[in-house]
Amino acid sequence: MISSVYALMIAVTGGFTIAVAGIRLSTHAVVRPIVVALVLGLCGIVAAPPGHNNVLTRVTGATVHRLGFITAALIAAVVGIVCYVQGAHVASAADPSGYLSQARLWRAGDLHIHTPLALEIDTEHGQYVFTPLGYQPSATRGVAVPGYPPGLPLHFAAAKAIAGEQAQFAVMPLSAAGLVIVAFLFGRRLGGSETAILSAALCAASPMLLFQASQPMSDAVAAFWWSLAVLLLTYDSIWSAAIAGAAAAVACGVRPNLFAMVPVMVILAAWWRGRITPLSRWIAFLASPAIAAFALAAMQRSLFGSATTSGYGAVGSLFSLDHVWPNLGRYAKWALFTQSALILVPIAAPFVIRRGWIDPWIDRGRAIKIATSALVFFAALQVFYLLYIVLDEWISFRFLLPALPWLLVMQAAVFAALCRRLPVALRSAAVVAVAVMVCSWQIERAHAIGAFQLHRSERRYLDVAGFARTLPANAVFMTLHHSGSLPYYIAATVLRWDWLQPHEIDRVVAEIAAKGRPLYAVIDDLEEPQFRTKFAGTRTAARLGTPVFSAGDGAGITSRVYLVTE
Repeated sequence: MISSVYALMIAVTGGFTIAVAGIRLSTHAVVRPIVVALVLGLCGIVAAPPGHNNVLTRVTGATVHRLGFITAALIAAVVGIVCYVQGAHVASAADPSGYLSQARLWRAGDLHIHTPLALEIDTEHGQYVFTPLGYQPSATRGVAVPGYPPGLPLHFAAAKAIAGEQAQFAVMPLSAAGLVIVAFLFGRRLGGSETAILSAALCAASPMLLFQASQPMSDAVAAFWWSLAVLLLTYDSIWSAAIAGAAAAVACGVRPNLFAMVPVMVILAAWWRGRITPLSRWIAFLASPAIAAFALAAMQRSLFGSATTSGYGAVGSLFSLDHVWPNLGRYAKWALFTQSALILVPIAAPFVIRRGWIDPWIDRGRAIKIATSALVFFAALQVFYLLYIVLDEWISFRFLLPALPWLLVMQAAVFAALCRRLPVALRSAAVVAVAVMVCSWQIERAHAIGAFQLHRSERRYLDVAGFARTLPANAVFMTLHHSGSLPYYIAATVLRWDWLQPHEIDRVVAEIAAKGRPLYAVIDDLEEPQFRTKFAGTRTAARLGTPVFSAGDGAGITSRVYLVTE
């Protein structure tokens, strides 16, 4: 048990390095303590005399059974606090700045921003050159509209109205904490107390969830509402169906692609209930998603001129059979990278329930169907995103997050079934040990992918905005990644270099200078080679000599500010 806790401490803190009497001691790997825990635990079970494990049995038994919900609540609280404290409270890059700035527009009651330079300077790509990340040009020249769905911005707007600016950044951690509770309740219905506590722990330690819950992104929020809807559909009342529909509607508002999964959920829920009647139950469930779909279509028609066009583009341009093959290898690799090979464990869940290795709180036949439905739903959501545009970063695995908690509950059911194969006196201790060891590895993985370093790496956006605040108020900033954060923090005018063409950049720069407006280039070191290659031979690229300001934590991305024209 000591080795298990030690492994968990290393996972949470990232390990340590100390020097004693000139001797350097370092421990950062969590694998060795886990192996030691397994070996020592096995030896202890074999060597302990009868009755010797009574104290351990009572403590772990209370943790898993009598105090299970309190334990899950404590786990949820830790997840929420850690994700908030270690999170990036920054309107960075495209998504966070887009969501946060749209929330500000909702509070103001006007979903339009003005880009006056688009009225004064002509470019090959028109308004796109002057439109911040997270926005799209509207039909009216010089006006841009939000490019992201309204669900998360409305959460932010409500949070700020209730508790102020910083409350916006609590939405994701609270969603992650809520997911832990939902996973616990779901696990208890599917497999009893052991499955419940393992479900809470596995969900809490999911690297993908921890990464997404530590920044202003929509994935953890959509996953919470969708998972709540699935949980409520396991109950039989019309009221539970109606609330499930409301939760699904919120999830769809946050992540509109989930609208396509609503019919899938209806079919699966009808299958595990064994009947389609009464129809009033399904009407109660579908009413809220239908209203949300009409509202979103009306909003898209108002902003983009078509109900089927979103800020990402027309539906037909986003999905294609040509995307399936390249996406197939990517998602398989990303699943193993973020969740490890353990993501395959849920395949055994229907089998262990059928064999009676765990005790569901609901009818066993229905539990088997719900376990099977978890696999079917994950596959359906995966197929949907195989058709989606091809992306190259592992972070795109986040699209599957709404299906992941359900899958983790099935994973917990398999682990619980294995623990229940042990003698009764050792089952609870085994459940706690498995939870600690698996979570230790998962949390270490979350560390490795940067889940708890985002507050440092994203700090550069605040630093650049702080420097930009000291510059002339009429300054223009030629940038890509900072084109969302600078307008958010200082209402800056931006010039998107990614939309400019090499043959026109010098002319555009000269026109801005002729208006008496200083121009600065704000470029991250990762994108600077691309900028210099694209605009090689231009006077503008030649002016990027020594930066007037740099920001970064020294270990990650560095942002540089160059004076182009005074």
